Amino acid sequence: MLSLRQLSASNPQDIDALFLLFEQASDYFRIIEDRPPKYNDAYLTLTELPPLKGIEDRLCMGFYIDQQLVGCIDLIRGYPETHIAYLGLLFFSKNHQRQGFGKEGVQHAIQISKSWGCTVLRLAVIETNQLAFSFWQRQGFQEIYRKFLSQYTGQAIVMERHI
Repeated sequence: MLSLRQLSASNPQDIDALFLLFEQASDYFRIIEDRPPKYNDAYLTLTELPPLKGIEDRLCMGFYIDQQLVGCIDLIRGYPETHIAYLGLLFFSKNHQRQGFGKEGVQHAIQISKSWGCTVLRLAVIETNQLAFSFWQRQGFQEIYRKFLSQYTGQAIVMERHI
């Protein structure tokens, strides 16, 4: 059974645990950026915000089994429009993938988004990450456009789902 706890950049233990989680699924970083995860990736996950958004608009939660961080979810309220919640990351360690936790994570994202008054959940998946693209399609997300971003190994496929 998963439990949830908010993660914070001001807690060095959260950054350490998130980096360890990223290392446990380093294939993700190789697929989308052709590199291993870096410690700074964990910090940036907890701190980077889109323009005109403050820390109060971000929610980064850790999924735990017992006391071990096995996954995380990162949501931005009202981005890029007030009725949209942006799912920046839904991520699980390699040992905790394909066990239904992703579907559970999507349900948490929907609940949180609705509590914010959002009616759409949006995300981007890199086209070289075909397993993730298929997962999001199965969850009812539809492609709305593609965008080239130089740091990634393929185009970003922007998808959304009405909630």
